[in-house]
Amino acid sequence: MDASPRAYNNEAERRYHLRRLDDLLEALERLNLAEAKELPQPVKERIEKEGIVVEADTGFSRLIELVWTQQEKYLIDLKADRRKGSRRVGDGVIASHRVLDAFILGRLNLSSRRRRRLTG
Repeated sequence: MDASPRAYNNEAERRYHLRRLDDLLEALERLNLAEAKELPQPVKERIEKEGIVVEADTGFSRLIELVWTQQEKYLIDLKADRRKGSRRVGDGVIASHRVLDAFILGRLNLSSRRRRRLTG
């Protein structure tokens, strides 16, 4: 495994690796639930591409743990991520239907007034 604190250069790369590792986890979990006897070669190659060594006698449960460990370097450390507020402006605030309708109708009325001014 990479010893550097950040294994990615940007957010897109981080998300890309997380998606690939999630895909691997899903494949391993399905194989484990299906009580497969051996690891299919394409899955083994993808695991090794992520830098995980697969030995012949490694079970699916252990491989899942290894993929989780690999995934940790792509997760955001909340202590290092110094944002004070939420990531989205409206997190946790759900507008009522009345507020949304008023907003939409207000926008529609504004646009129709503009059209009347331009054409009239």
